[in-house]
Amino acid sequence: MSDPYEPPRPRDDALESELESLHQQEEEGHATPKEQRRAEQLERRLHADEHDEEVRERRQENHERDLDEERHRHRH
Repeated sequence: MSDPYEPPRPRDDALESELESLHQQEEEGHATPKEQRRAEQLERRLHADEHDEEVRERRQENHERDLDEERHRHRH
């Protein structure tokens, strides 16, 4: 999970803003099928971005742990 104090990426902000606008149109009954598909696409993209970020963070943590273990082994 990403750091809550880390600012969101600009791309995510743009996607979320567009998605919010599409949801508002949907609530007002003005969304076209094309706009509904676009909203679904944006939701999937945001979810995929979150997953990719979690994977990157896990890999980074694993890498750091491996480095710490390696340093510890060389000391003893």
